[in-house]
Formats: sequence, structure tokens, C-alpha cells
Amino acid sequence: MAKDTNKLAVVTGAGSGIGRTVALALSHKRLTVLAAGRRLQPLKETADIAVSGVKPVSADVATVAGRAAIVSELGEDRVHFLVHAAGTMPIQRLADITPETWRQVMATNLDARLHLTQALIPNLTPGGRVLFIGSMSATKARKGSTAYCTSLAASFMLQKCLKLELAQHAILVTNAVPGPVNTRMLQVGMAADVDVFPDSAEYGALREQGKLIEPETVGRFYAWLLTQTDDQSYAACQWDIRDESHHDAWIGSRGLYDAP
Repeated sequence: MAKDTNKLAVVTGAGSGIGRTVALALSHKRLTVLAAGRRLQPLKETADIAVSGVKPVSADVATVAGRAAIVSELGEDRVHFLVHAAGTMPIQRLADITPETWRQVMATNLDARLHLTQALIPNLTPGGRVLFIGSMSATKARKGSTAYCTSLAASFMLQKCLKLELAQHAILVTNAVPGPVNTRMLQVGMAADVDVFPDSAEYGALREQGKLIEPETVGRFYAWLLTQTDDQSYAACQWDIRDESHHDAWIGSRGLYDAP
């Protein structure tokens, strides 16, 4: 797929972490990016360091009003890429999960992905692509992360269903796992009490071994996946950044764990 300055991408969670690096990587490809997130200042910082074409929009995608703000900002503009990167991962004992916490995790990690996609169907161009940022936690249970694991497992099935539903609109959908990424979310997990979140020790060991992937590397991977893969390949599988079969296509001689 050739570079096209007329192509428009919507990226949620673009104020930090993976969402920010995806927005920046797409701006390097001269796309226009609508960068959505709850807090305006981090979104402005994303726009300030972008090559060009990043428009910040303060919108909490977990809410009806937030999704409506994105739709309103787009108007009749056509969307080529929709990236669901917004996410939250509270670390809690089972006994401490409240209905409010559970609802917030599901609203951000699951409901927003369904309802924002629904809302943008009129804007998504035929041949457009929807990308779900996945997680190994969708298939691996983690003590202390019940709400997050459950929401990502449901999100994985959601994208599979949307793949079928949106085929009639010629819109392609896939899921891609970024691997252990050195984001603030993971750093919070590593700092958690090991009795509450035992995987904090595992992640800490990976950090010591230099086996955490930098967010910028993940952004580069997702930008390649969205803009350079053919339609059949994009939608045919569930992608994993650690799968070496595609590394030559986007990372070249650099190592997956090298600093960007």
C-alpha cells in the first residue's frame, strides 16, 4: 500500500504509551492522524513531536460523549485506519474489585472498541483497516489482573466477530499482540506487590535481561502492518510482534529489544 497524505487514521489512547507511538509512526508515513485520548495536554505533546498532521481530540472513548466527540470532529471525513489502543489495567486482589472498577475496565478495554467501531462505520472507507491492540493476557490468566485479562479475552473475540460483520463493508479487522512493552502500564505492574501481582517479578526479570520491547518499536510494527501489508495477509492471522517471520519486512537488522 503506497503512502498517501490523504489517508486518515484514528488512534485512541494517543496521549501516551503504544497509542502515542502508533500515532507518531503513522505521521512519519505522512498520514493525517486524529489522536484521541482523555487528557488534552498529553495529546498536544504527541502532536508537537509528530512529523506533521496529528490533530489532538480530547475524548474519553469509554463514554458516549467521548465517542460522539470523535464522530463530530470527523464530520464526513473518510477514515482509512482505526486503531484501538486505549486501555487500562488496574492491579487488584479479587476481593478488592468493585463494580465501578470492573465497569470502567470493560468500558475502556471492550465497550469502547465495539461502540466506536459502530459509530465510525459510515466514515470507514471500503478497504479500510481496524486494528485491535491485543495482549498475551487475553489467553494467559494473571493473578491480580482479573478485570484486565477478562476484558482483553473478550476484546479478542470481539475483533473476530467484527471481522465477519464488517466484511460486507469491505473493511478489514485484525488483532496484534505487542509483547512485553516498556510502557507506564507495565511499569506500574512491575512496581506492584508480588503477593498481589506475581507476574511483577517476571516482568522485572525481563527488564533486567533487556527483554522489554520499547514502545517506539511497537509503533513501527503497527504502522508497517497497517500501511504495508496486503489485504489477505493483514486479515488472515492474529499478529504477534515476536514472530520472527515478518521481522525482515519492518525491523531489518535491528533487534526486537534494541533501543530505538
